[in-house]
Amino acid sequence: MSKNVIIVGGGLAGLSAAVYLARAGRTVTIFERRRYLGGRAVTHLRHGYRFNLGPHAFFRAGHGWNVLRELGIPVRGGVPKVRGFGMLGTQRFKFPGSLWSILTTSLFGLKAKMQMLALLLRIRGIDPKPYASMTVREWIDANASDERVRLLLEALFRLATYSNRPDLQSAGSALAQLRLSIRGVVYIDEGWQKIVDSLHSAAVASGVNFVTSSRVVSVDHEGGAVRGVELGGLEVEDRKDTMSLVMPDMSDPDKGTRIPADTVLLAVDPSTARELVRDVDWPETTAVVMSSLDIALSKLPQPHNTFALGLDKPHYFSVHSAWAQLTPKGGALLHVGYYGDGGTEAELEALVDELQPGWRDLVVHRRFLPAMTVSNALVQPDGVAARTKAVTPVRGLYVAGDWVDEGGILSDAAFASARAAAKAIIAAG
Repeated sequence: MSKNVIIVGGGLAGLSAAVYLARAGRTVTIFERRRYLGGRAVTHLRHGYRFNLGPHAFFRAGHGWNVLRELGIPVRGGVPKVRGFGMLGTQRFKFPGSLWSILTTSLFGLKAKMQMLALLLRIRGIDPKPYASMTVREWIDANASDERVRLLLEALFRLATYSNRPDLQSAGSALAQLRLSIRGVVYIDEGWQKIVDSLHSAAVASGVNFVTSSRVVSVDHEGGAVRGVELGGLEVEDRKDTMSLVMPDMSDPDKGTRIPADTVLLAVDPSTARELVRDVDWPETTAVVMSSLDIALSKLPQPHNTFALGLDKPHYFSVHSAWAQLTPKGGALLHVGYYGDGGTEAELEALVDELQPGWRDLVVHRRFLPAMTVSNALVQPDGVAARTKAVTPVRGLYVAGDWVDEGGILSDAAFASARAAAKAIIAAG
């Protein structure tokens, strides 16, 4: 069993780790409770339009970019230009997202422009580590005096991290992510499902086994080491030379199945990890959520209005299909968001009414997600709440996901922790 690895969860982290491990000679089986793979990276096809679960951005210089390059997975899409509106109350300004637009926007006076320019240049080369013990709000208080500069900084941090918790979020993590976002993001052609499908193909080619629509109910460990997993819905037949899975005894539907294993990787959310291994001291996590209205249109009424960001309200508007292949010819796919779970559908519709008047007559499909989970763990200042590491105190038990601290946040954290877990498993022999 020493070469066998069970991975629980078939999202980005589980798939990436599986490819690393299988290519290193491990026998890998992924158990996924859903009938499909991908987790929150799944893309739904509706009338020819490719819907991600809310607005997704892939950071070009992040850990995910490096992991996929190592695995030979291509990332194709468009690099959006941050051109559009900054919204402050009822006023609309040229969005100051670049050096030139800061100089030319009417949002600031000359003194504030100089302050914002100096801060943006500083952030591009900043070492974020000294600010890990500060909150975003504390960092802004210490570095910006102009009120509109402060509002813009908060909006940029929201845009980069998807979080509207400046009072709770680590400035170190947020600065690192903002610096990363300045280097550019990609909107993925055909949606994030393209990455999921490419990882799945690489995993199959490497010999990874998949068991979908299966629910792991616990991880058995004894004496500080993993002994196996208990699976609902399948039974195991132990033999000296092999291990085969057979259908359960339906006369006892509650009966669990124990599959022996000495290496288990939990590529799941923190709540599921707590359920599977109850006696490990898992850290408390604060989820990052977003309200998102996703709309497919037969055409875009105002082709030049492709981006807007709220300065005094946590609003987001972007036409992702302007940069990525997501729609049939002539169609448009846009995302309207509220950072946090307080956005209402009517509020987001009103924003579209302003930026894309006439859109209601052109709707092909729409979907409202009132509290979509963007990340399972907000990174908080040092000493307040710590994320877990990929290697746990239980021998043979590893974790991966966006809540695991092996570098970055959001999908970058999922990819980085998958690589860290896989390398630790390989090193363990």
